[in-house]
Amino acid sequence: MTDHEKEVLDEKTSDEAKTDHQENVEKKEPKKKKKLSLEDKIELIEEELSNLKDKYYRTLAEAENVKKRAQEEVKRERKYASMTVCDKLIDQLEVFDQALSVETEDANFKNFLIGFKMIKDMIYASLESEGVSLIATTVGKEFDPTLEHAFDTRYDPDKPLNTVLEVKKKGYMFKDRLLRPALVTINIQPEPETDSEQEPCASQPTDDTPVA
Repeated sequence: MTDHEKEVLDEKTSDEAKTDHQENVEKKEPKKKKKLSLEDKIELIEEELSNLKDKYYRTLAEAENVKKRAQEEVKRERKYASMTVCDKLIDQLEVFDQALSVETEDANFKNFLIGFKMIKDMIYASLESEGVSLIATTVGKEFDPTLEHAFDTRYDPDKPLNTVLEVKKKGYMFKDRLLRPALVTINIQPEPETDSEQEPCASQPTDDTPVA
């Protein structure tokens, strides 16, 4: 190998070494991030601000809904707070009604019943002030299952079907809610009885059939 050839070979080796070194340096050095312009930064900030506003308004709306539901629940509880007590006092009214329905000729006992009636009227007046009202259930009116309970049924051909024949117990409302339904007897036509008797089978012997 001549001196000239050796020089060419050394140059090639040197160039290859420089290229490898350059590639290694480029691999090791992290790529620098592209700098954002002022307009890009403003656009990103506005987008983030818009997202934050949206989240804020959503949270505010949810909080308002929770507040309204809580207020409505409190109003509802206050409105029907005395419903249970009124239901219990209705039992006392029923007892007074039964006592006042007793007929007597004893003057002292009549005075006693008058005192009971006064107490009953006072209790009912207090219940009315709380929102209790008597359901207008009368004999002859059409049966209303939303306000009345069919305690018993009977058939009267002279009366319209599905009407009240007797009021067993009075019903009451508490404001716009049913406190207790009226117990009534309604006019229902009984279903015709089916003939359950079956004709004797031909294979079964009867009294008129001689037995072999």
